[in-house]
Amino acid sequence: MLTALGFLWTLPNTLIGLVLGLLTFQLPRVHGGALCFDRAPRGLSAFLLAINRMAMTVGFVIISAEPAEGTLLRHERHHIRQYMVWGPLFLPAYFLLFLGFGYKRHPFELAAMRAADEAE
Repeated sequence: MLTALGFLWTLPNTLIGLVLGLLTFQLPRVHGGALCFDRAPRGLSAFLLAINRMAMTVGFVIISAEPAEGTLLRHERHHIRQYMVWGPLFLPAYFLLFLGFGYKRHPFELAAMRAADEAE
């Protein structure tokens, strides 16, 4: 029940993620409870590589320059859980925290890194 409510709460973000995913010019796959655009670095996913990012999550959509597996999938799935809590407030909150902390000290990123057992 909570998962269904979380999905509905973040649906506006998921729709944005779907549009962004289509900018990778590839078909998605359902994996790890998410819609993954992770077959090859093309379009938006190639741009992510150009700015030294491997993946991004928007709602229940993961856009990645490599297959979302292992640590990467755990990291991005934690962002999905954050979206389920914050819903449509996630993107403004992420942006404001980014302005204050940058990427490497961003509280949402640090939490996702801890959840994925990544070295900080």
